[in-house]
Amino acid sequence: MKKTTGLSLIFIIICAISMLMVAGCGESKSGNTIDEPDITVEYLTDEYSQQLITDGAGTMLGFVSLEKSGDSYTAHITEKEVVASSAYSDGYYIADTNVSLDATLGSDARLTFMDDDAEVITADEFIERQDDDSEQLYMVYLMGDSAELVLAVDPSSVISE
Repeated sequence: MKKTTGLSLIFIIICAISMLMVAGCGESKSGNTIDEPDITVEYLTDEYSQQLITDGAGTMLGFVSLEKSGDSYTAHITEKEVVASSAYSDGYYIADTNVSLDATLGSDARLTFMDDDAEVITADEFIERQDDDSEQLYMVYLMGDSAELVLAVDPSSVISE
């Protein structure tokens, strides 16, 4: 009886050690969380935006301004459309769709801003740098009533026919 109990105890200990060793394999972790990729403009425009679309996000192209109220931010979006036209020197014009939307900026929302090159910035930096006369277009990824991604875009890359 003692021999069976001893062997059972050894077997249970070996199983427990094996489970502990195997449980953490296969994922790169930092502390208790999975390592997040570097948040770059390329990552946001490719993988992240596609993941949002896969998860059910809708998109809206337009001019964006942010407003801070306490700890939250509101994105004011005025929808625009880039229309191809040979009558303009750039080959397009920006048309107003007469649609406006206010969306809460998600707690994990990402934003890009474009001066000469696009860069990832915080909501506070966006507010400091936004210009009321700016004609910078943004592609906004909306999940319900929340703006999760605001990407600065070049109008020539979003021309509709």
